[in-house]
Amino acid sequence: MGRTGAATALLMALAGCGGSGSSGDSSATGAGSAVPIVTTPTPSPTPAPTASPTPSPTPAPTPTPTATPTTWAAAAAALYDVQPDATTCRAGTLKATVKADFLARLNAIRALHQLPAVTYSEAEDAAEADSSLMMAVNKQLSHTPPTSWTCYSASGATAAGSSNLIGGWGTGLGFDSEDSYLGLWLTEGGSASIGHRRWILDPFLGKTSYGRVALVLPDGSRASAASMRVFNFTTGVAVPTGLPAYVAYPSGDYPARYFSLSSYLSFSVVAGTSSAFGANANVRFTNATITVTGPSGALPVTDVTSDNDGYGVANNVQWRVTGLQTGVSYTVRITGVTGAPQSEYSYSFRVVS
Repeated sequence: MGRTGAATALLMALAGCGGSGSSGDSSATGAGSAVPIVTTPTPSPTPAPTASPTPSPTPAPTPTPTATPTTWAAAAAALYDVQPDATTCRAGTLKATVKADFLARLNAIRALHQLPAVTYSEAEDAAEADSSLMMAVNKQLSHTPPTSWTCYSASGATAAGSSNLIGGWGTGLGFDSEDSYLGLWLTEGGSASIGHRRWILDPFLGKTSYGRVALVLPDGSRASAASMRVFNFTTGVAVPTGLPAYVAYPSGDYPARYFSLSSYLSFSVVAGTSSAFGANANVRFTNATITVTGPSGALPVTDVTSDNDGYGVANNVQWRVTGLQTGVSYTVRITGVTGAPQSEYSYSFRVVS
Protein backbone atom coordinates (compact mmCIF):
# COMPACT_ATOMS: atom_id res chain seq x y z
CA MET A 1 0.00 0.00 0.00
CA GLY A 2 1.15 3.56 -0.60
CA ARG A 3 1.25 6.14 2.13
CA THR A 4 -1.71 7.98 0.67
CA GLY A 5 -3.58 5.46 -1.47
CA ALA A 6 -6.56 3.14 -1.07
CA ALA A 7 -6.68 -0.51 0.04
CA THR A 8 -7.41 -3.58 -2.05
CA ALA A 9 -9.55 -6.32 -0.52
CA LEU A 10 -8.27 -9.88 -0.54
CA LEU A 11 -10.67 -12.60 0.63
CA MET A 12 -9.04 -15.61 2.25
CA ALA A 13 -10.18 -18.70 4.13
CA LEU A 14 -11.14 -16.44 6.97
CA ALA A 15 -11.04 -12.99 5.43
CA GLY A 16 -8.54 -10.34 4.63
CA CYS A 17 -7.31 -7.58 2.41
CA GLY A 18 -4.27 -5.61 1.35
CA GLY A 19 -3.70 -1.91 1.50
CA SER A 20 -1.88 1.07 0.04
CA GLY A 21 -1.26 4.42 1.65
CA SER A 22 -3.54 3.16 4.30
CA SER A 23 -2.34 -0.40 4.60
CA GLY A 24 -3.41 -4.02 4.38
CA ASP A 25 -5.29 -7.07 5.74
CA SER A 26 -5.66 -11.00 5.77
CA SER A 27 -6.26 -14.07 8.22
CA ALA A 28 -4.02 -16.43 10.46
CA THR A 29 -1.93 -19.55 13.44
CA GLY A 30 0.78 -19.44 16.42
CA ALA A 31 4.00 -20.04 18.47
CA GLY A 32 5.94 -19.16 21.63
CA SER A 33 8.64 -16.72 22.67
CA ALA A 34 12.17 -17.25 24.03
CA VAL A 35 12.79 -17.03 27.79
CA PRO A 36 16.07 -15.36 28.84
CA ILE A 37 18.32 -17.34 31.19
CA VAL A 38 19.16 -15.40 34.35
CA THR A 39 21.81 -16.61 36.80
CA THR A 40 21.79 -15.57 40.46
CA PRO A 41 25.18 -15.02 42.17
CA THR A 42 25.96 -17.57 44.87
CA PRO A 43 26.48 -15.88 48.26
CA SER A 44 29.57 -16.61 50.32
CA PRO A 45 28.89 -19.51 52.72
CA THR A 46 28.28 -18.76 56.40
CA PRO A 47 29.96 -21.16 58.90
CA ALA A 48 27.39 -23.62 60.22
CA PRO A 49 26.64 -23.59 63.97
CA THR A 50 27.70 -26.69 65.91
CA ALA A 51 24.52 -26.88 67.97
CA SER A 52 21.57 -29.13 67.23
CA PRO A 53 21.40 -31.23 64.05
CA THR A 54 19.75 -29.68 61.03
CA PRO A 55 16.26 -31.15 60.57
CA SER A 56 15.48 -32.89 57.31
CA PRO A 57 13.87 -30.42 54.92
CA THR A 58 10.21 -30.77 54.08
CA PRO A 59 9.77 -31.43 50.35
CA ALA A 60 8.46 -28.35 48.57
CA PRO A 61 5.10 -28.81 46.85
CA THR A 62 5.27 -29.20 43.11
CA PRO A 63 3.88 -26.03 41.48
CA THR A 64 0.77 -26.45 39.39
CA PRO A 65 1.52 -25.52 35.78
CA THR A 66 -0.56 -22.82 34.17
CA ALA A 67 -3.33 -24.50 32.24
CA THR A 68 -3.29 -24.15 28.47
CA PRO A 69 -6.60 -22.78 27.20
CA THR A 70 -8.65 -25.64 25.77
CA THR A 71 -11.36 -23.65 23.99
CA TRP A 72 -11.32 -20.87 21.41
CA ALA A 73 -13.01 -18.49 23.84
CA ALA A 74 -10.48 -19.27 26.57
CA ALA A 75 -7.54 -18.76 24.19
CA ALA A 76 -9.00 -15.43 23.11
CA ALA A 77 -9.60 -14.33 26.70
CA ALA A 78 -6.00 -15.15 27.60
CA LEU A 79 -4.82 -12.33 25.30
CA TYR A 80 -6.20 -9.57 27.54
CA ASP A 81 -5.87 -7.72 30.81
CA VAL A 82 -9.27 -6.16 30.09
CA GLN A 83 -11.59 -8.24 27.93
CA PRO A 84 -13.15 -6.80 24.76
CA ASP A 85 -16.94 -6.62 24.67
CA ALA A 86 -19.02 -6.20 21.51
CA THR A 87 -22.22 -5.11 23.26
CA THR A 88 -20.56 -2.09 24.90
CA CYS A 89 -18.05 -1.49 22.06
CA ARG A 90 -15.11 -2.02 24.41
CA ALA A 91 -11.93 -2.95 22.55
CA GLY A 92 -10.23 -4.39 25.63
CA THR A 93 -6.58 -4.14 26.66
CA LEU A 94 -4.02 -6.54 25.21
CA LYS A 95 -1.49 -8.03 27.61
CA ALA A 96 1.97 -6.51 27.35
CA THR A 97 3.31 -10.01 26.65
CA VAL A 98 1.15 -10.28 23.51
CA LYS A 99 2.45 -6.99 22.13
CA ALA A 100 6.02 -7.93 23.04
CA ASP A 101 5.64 -11.27 21.26
CA PHE A 102 4.33 -9.54 18.15
CA LEU A 103 7.22 -7.08 18.13
CA ALA A 104 9.83 -9.81 18.67
CA ARG A 105 8.48 -11.89 15.81
CA LEU A 106 8.24 -8.88 13.50
CA ASN A 107 11.86 -7.98 14.22
CA ALA A 108 12.97 -11.59 13.74
CA ILE A 109 11.42 -11.50 10.26
CA ARG A 110 13.12 -8.20 9.49
CA ALA A 111 16.44 -9.65 10.65
CA LEU A 112 16.12 -12.33 7.96
CA HIS A 113 16.40 -9.45 5.47
CA GLN A 114 19.17 -7.57 7.34
CA LEU A 115 16.66 -4.83 8.14
CA PRO A 116 16.92 -2.75 11.32
CA ALA A 117 14.64 -3.62 14.20
CA VAL A 118 11.64 -1.39 14.86
CA THR A 119 10.50 -0.08 18.23
CA TYR A 120 7.05 -0.24 19.78
CA SER A 121 4.93 2.90 19.93
CA GLU A 122 2.27 2.77 22.64
CA ALA A 123 0.78 6.11 21.59
CA GLU A 124 -1.26 4.38 18.86
CA ASP A 125 -2.35 1.35 20.91
CA ALA A 126 -5.88 2.53 21.71
CA ALA A 127 -6.59 3.51 18.10
CA GLU A 128 -5.26 0.17 16.78
CA ALA A 129 -7.55 -1.61 19.24
CA ASP A 130 -10.52 0.51 18.09
CA SER A 131 -9.74 -0.36 14.46
CA SER A 132 -9.59 -4.07 15.27
CA LEU A 133 -12.87 -3.88 17.21
CA MET A 134 -14.70 -2.42 14.21
CA MET A 135 -13.37 -5.12 11.87
CA ALA A 136 -14.26 -7.95 14.25
CA VAL A 137 -17.75 -6.70 15.18
CA ASN A 138 -18.75 -5.85 11.59
CA LYS A 139 -17.08 -8.97 10.14
CA GLN A 140 -15.48 -6.90 7.40
CA LEU A 141 -12.12 -5.35 6.64
CA SER A 142 -11.85 -1.79 5.41
CA HIS A 143 -9.22 0.93 5.45
CA THR A 144 -12.08 3.46 5.16
CA PRO A 145 -14.82 2.16 7.48
CA PRO A 146 -18.12 4.07 7.18
CA THR A 147 -19.63 5.93 10.12
CA SER A 148 -22.63 3.58 9.91
CA TRP A 149 -20.54 0.65 11.16
CA THR A 150 -21.32 -0.79 14.58
CA CYS A 151 -18.79 0.48 17.15
CA TYR A 152 -17.50 3.10 14.68
CA SER A 153 -14.97 5.55 16.11
CA ALA A 154 -12.94 8.27 14.47
CA SER A 155 -9.78 6.99 16.16
CA GLY A 156 -10.39 3.48 14.83
CA ALA A 157 -11.06 4.79 11.32
CA THR A 158 -7.80 6.76 11.34
CA ALA A 159 -5.90 3.67 12.48
CA ALA A 160 -7.58 1.52 9.83
CA GLY A 161 -6.27 3.86 7.16
CA SER A 162 -2.71 3.63 8.46
CA SER A 163 -2.43 -0.06 9.21
CA ASN A 164 -2.13 -3.57 7.86
CA LEU A 165 -5.43 -5.29 8.64
CA ILE A 166 -6.30 -8.95 9.04
CA GLY A 167 -9.40 -10.77 10.24
CA GLY A 168 -11.56 -13.85 10.30
CA TRP A 169 -15.00 -14.79 11.61
CA GLY A 170 -17.43 -17.70 11.76
CA THR A 171 -18.58 -20.45 14.09
CA GLY A 172 -15.69 -22.70 13.03
CA LEU A 173 -12.93 -20.06 13.08
CA GLY A 174 -9.61 -21.49 14.27
CA PHE A 175 -7.46 -19.64 16.78
CA ASP A 176 -4.58 -17.76 15.17
CA SER A 177 -1.39 -16.51 16.79
CA GLU A 178 0.40 -13.24 16.10
CA ASP A 179 3.10 -15.23 14.30
CA SER A 180 0.50 -16.72 11.99
CA TYR A 181 -0.93 -13.28 11.23
CA LEU A 182 2.53 -12.09 10.24
CA GLY A 183 2.94 -15.15 8.01
CA LEU A 184 -0.37 -14.47 6.28
CA TRP A 185 0.57 -10.84 5.67
CA LEU A 186 3.86 -11.97 4.14
CA THR A 187 2.45 -14.68 1.87
CA GLU A 188 -0.63 -12.61 0.93
CA GLY A 189 -2.59 -15.80 0.25
CA GLY A 190 -0.84 -16.08 -3.10
CA SER A 191 -2.24 -12.72 -4.23
CA ALA A 192 -0.37 -10.34 -6.53
CA SER A 193 -1.23 -7.54 -4.09
CA ILE A 194 1.74 -7.63 -1.72
CA GLY A 195 1.32 -4.34 0.13
CA HIS A 196 1.26 -5.97 3.57
CA ARG A 197 4.57 -7.70 2.91
CA ARG A 198 6.17 -4.53 1.63
CA TRP A 199 5.17 -2.62 4.76
CA ILE A 200 6.51 -5.35 7.06
CA LEU A 201 9.80 -5.31 5.12
CA ASP A 202 9.92 -1.51 4.77
CA PRO A 203 13.49 -0.46 5.68
CA PHE A 204 12.11 2.89 6.88
CA LEU A 205 9.30 1.50 9.07
CA GLY A 206 11.04 2.51 12.31
CA LYS A 207 8.19 1.70 14.70
CA THR A 208 4.84 -0.03 14.95
CA SER A 209 1.81 -0.45 17.18
CA TYR A 210 -0.48 -3.49 17.35
CA GLY A 211 -4.11 -4.04 18.23
CA ARG A 212 -6.19 -7.20 18.23
CA VAL A 213 -9.77 -8.01 19.16
CA ALA A 214 -10.74 -11.68 19.45
CA LEU A 215 -14.09 -12.54 21.01
CA VAL A 216 -17.32 -14.50 20.73
CA LEU A 217 -19.99 -12.20 19.30
CA PRO A 218 -23.56 -11.96 20.60
CA ASP A 219 -24.76 -14.21 17.75
CA GLY A 220 -22.45 -16.97 18.99
CA SER A 221 -19.92 -16.71 16.16
CA ARG A 222 -16.21 -16.16 16.65
CA ALA A 223 -14.40 -13.13 15.34
CA SER A 224 -10.77 -12.03 15.42
CA ALA A 225 -9.18 -9.02 13.75
CA ALA A 226 -5.83 -7.25 14.11
CA SER A 227 -4.32 -3.95 13.03
CA MET A 228 -0.61 -3.20 12.64
CA ARG A 229 0.29 0.50 12.35
CA VAL A 230 2.74 1.14 9.51
CA PHE A 231 2.67 4.94 9.10
CA ASN A 232 1.11 8.16 10.49
CA PHE A 233 2.60 7.87 13.97
CA THR A 234 1.94 10.40 16.71
CA THR A 235 5.63 11.31 16.78
CA GLY A 236 8.14 11.14 13.95
CA VAL A 237 10.14 8.12 12.83
CA ALA A 238 13.93 8.37 12.91
CA VAL A 239 15.83 7.73 9.68
CA PRO A 240 17.45 4.28 10.08
CA THR A 241 21.10 3.47 9.54
CA GLY A 242 22.87 0.38 8.24
CA LEU A 243 20.33 -0.43 5.55
CA PRO A 244 20.97 -3.30 3.10
CA ALA A 245 21.44 -2.71 -0.64
CA TYR A 246 18.14 -4.43 -1.41
CA VAL A 247 15.19 -6.27 0.11
CA ALA A 248 14.62 -9.72 -1.40
CA TYR A 249 11.77 -12.06 -0.47
CA PRO A 250 12.57 -14.79 0.33
CA SER A 251 16.27 -14.54 1.08
CA GLY A 252 18.79 -16.85 2.75
CA ASP A 253 17.40 -19.76 4.75
CA TYR A 254 13.75 -18.75 4.97
CA PRO A 255 11.15 -20.37 7.28
CA ALA A 256 8.40 -22.15 5.35
CA ARG A 257 5.74 -20.62 7.60
CA TYR A 258 6.62 -17.22 6.12
CA PHE A 259 6.73 -18.27 2.46
CA SER A 260 4.40 -20.42 0.40
CA LEU A 261 5.93 -22.05 -2.68
CA SER A 262 3.07 -20.59 -4.72
CA SER A 263 3.59 -17.06 -3.39
CA TYR A 264 4.98 -14.20 -5.42
CA LEU A 265 8.67 -13.56 -4.90
CA SER A 266 9.65 -9.89 -4.71
CA PHE A 267 12.64 -7.55 -4.80
CA SER A 268 13.24 -3.87 -4.06
CA VAL A 269 16.43 -1.84 -4.36
CA VAL A 270 17.43 0.46 -1.50
CA ALA A 271 18.95 3.17 -3.71
CA GLY A 272 18.48 5.98 -1.20
CA THR A 273 18.83 5.81 2.57
CA SER A 274 17.11 9.03 3.61
CA SER A 275 13.51 8.12 2.73
CA ALA A 276 11.37 5.51 1.02
CA PHE A 277 10.95 7.81 -1.97
CA GLY A 278 13.62 10.08 -3.50
CA ALA A 279 16.25 7.95 -5.23
CA ASN A 280 14.22 4.82 -4.52
CA ALA A 281 11.39 6.05 -6.73
CA ASN A 282 13.76 6.34 -9.69
CA VAL A 283 14.58 2.62 -9.82
CA ARG A 284 12.95 0.81 -12.73
CA PHE A 285 12.55 -2.88 -13.57
CA THR A 286 10.72 -2.27 -16.85
CA ASN A 287 13.42 -3.98 -18.95
CA ALA A 288 14.72 -6.29 -16.24
CA THR A 289 15.26 -10.02 -16.78
CA ILE A 290 14.82 -12.43 -13.88
CA THR A 291 16.29 -15.92 -13.75
CA VAL A 292 15.89 -18.41 -10.90
CA THR A 293 18.31 -21.33 -11.02
CA GLY A 294 18.28 -24.53 -8.98
CA PRO A 295 20.35 -27.73 -8.99
CA SER A 296 18.74 -28.85 -12.26
CA GLY A 297 18.97 -25.51 -14.03
CA ALA A 298 16.68 -22.54 -14.61
CA LEU A 299 13.04 -22.71 -13.48
CA PRO A 300 10.10 -21.06 -15.28
CA VAL A 301 9.55 -17.44 -14.17
CA THR A 302 6.06 -16.00 -14.82
CA ASP A 303 3.73 -13.14 -13.87
CA VAL A 304 6.47 -10.52 -13.69
CA THR A 305 5.20 -7.04 -12.77
CA SER A 306 6.84 -3.95 -11.30
CA ASP A 307 5.79 -0.59 -9.86
CA ASN A 308 6.99 2.49 -8.02
CA ASP A 309 4.14 2.66 -5.52
CA GLY A 310 4.96 3.72 -1.99
CA TYR A 311 4.28 0.53 -0.07
CA GLY A 312 7.42 1.10 1.93
CA VAL A 313 10.28 1.43 -0.59
CA ALA A 314 8.95 3.08 -3.77
CA ASN A 315 10.15 0.40 -6.18
CA ASN A 316 9.29 -3.27 -6.50
CA VAL A 317 9.38 -6.17 -8.93
CA GLN A 318 7.52 -9.41 -8.27
CA TRP A 319 7.17 -12.75 -10.01
CA ARG A 320 6.24 -16.39 -9.60
CA VAL A 321 8.41 -19.47 -10.04
CA THR A 322 7.17 -22.91 -11.08
CA GLY A 323 8.76 -25.97 -9.47
CA LEU A 324 10.16 -24.57 -6.21
CA GLN A 325 10.81 -27.10 -3.45
CA THR A 326 11.59 -26.81 0.23
CA GLY A 327 15.13 -27.56 1.33
CA VAL A 328 16.60 -26.71 -2.08
CA SER A 329 18.92 -23.73 -2.70
CA TYR A 330 18.08 -21.37 -5.55
CA THR A 331 19.95 -18.42 -7.02
CA VAL A 332 18.06 -15.37 -8.28
CA ARG A 333 19.69 -13.07 -10.84
CA ILE A 334 18.05 -9.80 -11.86
CA THR A 335 19.64 -7.90 -14.76
CA GLY A 336 18.69 -4.75 -16.65
CA VAL A 337 17.79 -2.67 -13.58
CA THR A 338 17.92 1.07 -14.24
CA GLY A 339 18.14 4.08 -11.92
CA ALA A 340 19.86 1.94 -9.28
CA PRO A 341 23.43 1.77 -7.95
CA GLN A 342 23.82 -1.51 -9.88
CA SER A 343 22.24 -2.85 -13.05
CA GLU A 344 22.48 -6.44 -11.84
CA TYR A 345 21.69 -8.12 -8.52
CA SER A 346 22.12 -11.71 -7.41
CA TYR A 347 21.21 -13.57 -4.21
CA SER A 348 20.23 -17.04 -3.00
CA PHE A 349 17.43 -18.50 -0.89
CA ARG A 350 16.30 -21.81 0.50
CA VAL A 351 12.90 -22.48 2.07
CA VAL A 352 13.36 -24.50 5.25
CA SER A 353 10.84 -26.22 7.49
